[in-house]
Amino acid sequence: MSRTPDASRTTDQLLDAAQELAQTRGYNAFSYRDLAERVGIRSASIHHHFPSKADLGRALVARYRERFSDALRRIAGGTGGAPAKLAAYVDLFRATYEHGGRLCLGGMFAADLPTLPSEVQEQVRGFYADNEAWLTRILDAGRRSSELDFEGSPRDAAAASHNRRPTACARWAHSSPTVAGRAPSSTAAPNPLQPH
Repeated sequence: MSRTPDASRTTDQLLDAAQELAQTRGYNAFSYRDLAERVGIRSASIHHHFPSKADLGRALVARYRERFSDALRRIAGGTGGAPAKLAAYVDLFRATYEHGGRLCLGGMFAADLPTLPSEVQEQVRGFYADNEAWLTRILDAGRRSSELDFEGSPRDAAAASHNRRPTACARWAHSSPTVAGRAPSSTAAPNPLQPH
């Protein structure tokens, strides 16, 4: 059974509202009542779109993970070397913070990881695995081109960047505007991680 355009629009509105609440409060600090008030529907109606909060959380992190992966592919395929790509990566977190004081959804969910349903935990772990794999590739390329110098393997350096997962996103959002001596692009595209 296909969904109607109205149902799809409501699902998107629910995910957008849930993303804002999760990025500013955390997953455990909002309810279906909060979503209903923001979207303008009854709380019971949300269950037609997401039968449980676990279903909502899984869908929310999966969507964010997909958008983040798309952004990483664009950065990796863009011009500039490893330092510029790392600067663009940090800019993703900064742009998220500049969008109403929001933090990275992955970081916010990681802070609540022990209390999350298993299907949501799986998506959060996947988000971090995706990021670590991308960082490993960029760090490796930067070392091979002599643009970057760091101790240990690229994989270890990438893993260390996320060793404090709940705070990594906040740390990057507040980091200096340069990475490896390169300023971020002043022509950065709008943040692809935020709802349109």
